[in-house]
Amino acid sequence: MKSCYINILDTSTVSLSAGAEDPSYPLYRIYDRDVGRPFKASAAATLEIKIDQGPYPDSVDRLLIPSGHNLNGMTLGIKHSDDDLTYSDAVTQWVQSGTGLIEKSWNQTTARYWKFIITAPASIPGMAELFLTGTYEWQRLPARPAGPFEDVFNAESDASANGMERFLIHGNPKRQRVYRMANAGSVQKANILDLNSAWQGAKPFWLEDHEGNWIYGKLRKPIELKEEGYGRYSFEFDFLEVL
Repeated sequence: MKSCYINILDTSTVSLSAGAEDPSYPLYRIYDRDVGRPFKASAAATLEIKIDQGPYPDSVDRLLIPSGHNLNGMTLGIKHSDDDLTYSDAVTQWVQSGTGLIEKSWNQTTARYWKFIITAPASIPGMAELFLTGTYEWQRLPARPAGPFEDVFNAESDASANGMERFLIHGNPKRQRVYRMANAGSVQKANILDLNSAWQGAKPFWLEDHEGNWIYGKLRKPIELKEEGYGRYSFEFDFLEVL
């Protein structure tokens, strides 16, 4: 299992070195953690999203863009640089297939500057979030996921004054994952505490579950780490998809 809970865009200077934003769909939306509010470019032209981390950059090894973008058929690339002059590919440029999750990974790289590039798109590109992140791989895994296993219906029901039931479906069902870790070590304890601190109760993040599915979501309740013995800790990781 893996978690990606830090997005370097949160603490970087983010700008466009090519192309322009549609003022109604501004650039900051790619790092506001809200998958319901997309960014859009102003025209069907090459777009370069530039991320400047400053003099103390974090390491990056993964790109994640949630489903719902319109980048199908577009030529995409991710590059990095130490001097903003010479850029190297993090991964080989690719043509996107489909509108589902975009997930690319590479060897951990520390660089001040990064660029996400859409080259000569045929239509105006748009996406909700752009994650450039470091991956935390859990040191120990739970023996198995705890229940419940079924999706949570994203629906609301109410009764009228005369008792008639009415229902409103807000979106697709949400996936839930509950993991009970009974025997974590000191390193995992520290990493889980970092995750809990970084998400701040308000910054949804990515989890790769036990089946290899990437899910964008939140913790439903505090992790509540407990010491079970010297150097041994337990916690419950109660995770719900955010749509």
